[in-house]
Amino acid sequence: MSVDEPQLKRRPGKDVVGELSPDKQLQQDSGHAVAVGSSAKASGFVKNSSSYAFMAVVALSFITRYYRIWDPAQVVFDEVHFGKFASYYLRREYYFDVHPPLAKMLIALGGWLIGYDGHFLFEKIGMDYVSNGVPYMMLRGWVALFGFALPPLVYMIMAESGYSVVAAMLAALLVTFDNALVTQGRLILLDNIMIFFMLASVYSYVKFYKQRYRPFGAQWWTWLLSTGVMLGCVVSCKLVGLFTIALVGVAVIFDLRRILDIRRGYTMFDFWGHFFARAFALIAVPVVIYLSLFAAHLAILTRTGPGDAYHTSQFQMQLIDNPMTKSSFDVHYGDQIAIRHRETGAFLDSNIERYPLRYEDQRVSSQGQQVTGAADKTDNSFWIIKPMNNQEAYAQFVARRQAGEDIPQVEMKKWVVHHTDLVQLQHAATGSNMRTHDVASPMTSTNMEFTTLALNDTTHVDDTVWKLEIDGAKSNSTLLKTSSSFIRF
Repeated sequence: MSVDEPQLKRRPGKDVVGELSPDKQLQQDSGHAVAVGSSAKASGFVKNSSSYAFMAVVALSFITRYYRIWDPAQVVFDEVHFGKFASYYLRREYYFDVHPPLAKMLIALGGWLIGYDGHFLFEKIGMDYVSNGVPYMMLRGWVALFGFALPPLVYMIMAESGYSVVAAMLAALLVTFDNALVTQGRLILLDNIMIFFMLASVYSYVKFYKQRYRPFGAQWWTWLLSTGVMLGCVVSCKLVGLFTIALVGVAVIFDLRRILDIRRGYTMFDFWGHFFARAFALIAVPVVIYLSLFAAHLAILTRTGPGDAYHTSQFQMQLIDNPMTKSSFDVHYGDQIAIRHRETGAFLDSNIERYPLRYEDQRVSSQGQQVTGAADKTDNSFWIIKPMNNQEAYAQFVARRQAGEDIPQVEMKKWVVHHTDLVQLQHAATGSNMRTHDVASPMTSTNMEFTTLALNDTTHVDDTVWKLEIDGAKSNSTLLKTSSSFIRF
């Protein structure tokens, strides 16, 4: 860089005060050039300071999330749960968990990409990964990608919100060196995945808000829909993501209130356009994403697994290799069945023992045969199910079966028990029908006593008639099946 020499006027016959010699003038010019050059370099650094700060955040985030990620080589904390769920996805075995599926599906996706087959079930904390052949570093590294993205996202949110480079850098560094976030971001856990979508939601909404003076344009729609997609992903990781929806919802309310301000020149037509656009992107889109991910969850988990028991028998029978499907048969009149309580697992049981005439609280019983619940299934746990109608035909049917006659399937179907049938339950061991009547039960005085009635006693037959209802039945044509039907009387 050059600087023009100063043009100094000289009066004839006199020296000009302050005139410099040629050597000194050259030194001054050189110094001026160096000063201007340094100033330009400093200006360039300041101009690019945001880029340098962002790159520093990226580097520090990478180091903190991936340094010695292989240590320890054992199952840590909640890896025992979420690693297991990822394995279930890869094995396609049904499981039940309180959290929505997206974060766990993403962990499983990482395993699928590296060829992991889900053979390890993370059964307890401290189990060794190496000896069990688990690619745990790749799985942790996949999850760490989401944790690695958090500090850069925070920096971009602050920068897009108009804060200085120093403020954005400080916020990003607080996230970079947060012990909890660093620890969770290095393990096979859900939290950093959820937080990634939280921050992505906020970033998308900030970008959308900056387009408020260019409504309904391409970028306006892009960032609005991006916000909705990210919100759907947040709530599909954990339900605490609903707080992120609430945060964005408050911001939307203030934004719509601004549009309603008559001084801004908007019409009601403009307001409703903005309202329905936001309702579509920020309500409908997240709901569709949430439901779609559950549909994908059910489409993947098609085999029987540890979560079967949380659902109805009808659902369980749709799963491949479910034991209910294999052991489920139609129940015919005359069959002996054992009835087990759904919640306690106790079997409906009876024996020759009778209720005492008087209880300790001086209440009186019928002294009938005891009907109780038993923890284990014994000979006293079986009941013969009989119809209340077509008694003669039923007797002939039973006689033919006892004689070993080969009855055609078409005729057998006529004697299958259906939903809402009126039946009697005959205790197989003692040959008496189960009965309830207007006598207080031994344990709870507000409930009725269950006992049995001899077959030759015709005076109280009405007390032995039960209406059988099959849980989840859609019509009277629903059949009673072993192992898979839940019933009420």
